[in-house]
Amino acid sequence: MFEKTVFVEEINGGVQVDAPFVVDAAELREKRGGKYIQLAISDRTGRGTCKVWGTADLSVEQVEAFCRAIRPGEVYRIQGYAKVFNGACEVNVNDGICSLSTPVPPDAFDPSLFVYAPVDCDAVRLGLARMTAKIEDPGISSLVSAVMNSTAGFLDAPAAKRRHHAYIGGLAEHTLETAEIALSLAGTVNRTRVDTDVLLAGALLHDVGKAACFRRQGFSFVALPDYTLVGHTAIGAAALLRHSAGVDPSRFAHILHILMAHHGPHGEVQPRTPEAWAVHFADNASAFLRGVCDDAADLAPEEERQGARTRQAVYRF
Repeated sequence: MFEKTVFVEEINGGVQVDAPFVVDAAELREKRGGKYIQLAISDRTGRGTCKVWGTADLSVEQVEAFCRAIRPGEVYRIQGYAKVFNGACEVNVNDGICSLSTPVPPDAFDPSLFVYAPVDCDAVRLGLARMTAKIEDPGISSLVSAVMNSTAGFLDAPAAKRRHHAYIGGLAEHTLETAEIALSLAGTVNRTRVDTDVLLAGALLHDVGKAACFRRQGFSFVALPDYTLVGHTAIGAAALLRHSAGVDPSRFAHILHILMAHHGPHGEVQPRTPEAWAVHFADNASAFLRGVCDDAADLAPEEERQGARTRQAVYRF
């Protein structure tokens, strides 16, 4: 049994690291005169960053070969030295690059130490059911239930590769937050006529296409080519169209507009209704606040740094 003596939450500048971690992603990056490998690593306590520089005698081709051999979702021995760079702690690997040639055998570690899933999945599931029950129109309620229930992985997939809710159950958690925030926004602005059923349906289904953009692999999820080649809005729209029967055509078109426009000014389709803007703002609020909270989670009082997820300065009073 490969003993795990260091966890992600314990890594700080100046610490020697020699322990098993899940490698969630491996990306080859350029450096002056060569290349290095950037890893996203995790265990049950959280996620971290690792930069694999290798040794001076390794060629670019050999570094590339190490990167290609890494299987995301598997557990690897990470041997290196932690330091703070640009306000974020990361593990730097030199000689330890050889440990990345093969994963740690499954019978050599306790799997319960490597699942990062901070979400209370049962509470989120109940929350989604509660928000769906607020929809009064039977056709719209059936649409929401049918799409969510027929979408494989909706309750398990992450909401993103890195930035926010990037963990098991993150998509469902982000969806619930978006629906709750959107409903609150609609009820806060005075003299506003909002179709609450359409608003809730759009919020609950706005990111449903992301479930098809990830595949479970080992202890992690990996993004499929559809994540960037097709995009989750198009995949989500296709899912809605398969279940449109029984919904008033005008209201269905409005729900579809919310889904297609939820990226706001940065999307191909711009929001044109109060409901669409409310879902866009709610989506942004959930995503950005999650990122800020995660960036600031391990700060000491009166400490400031550039957040790795938000790319904004975060501070703890």
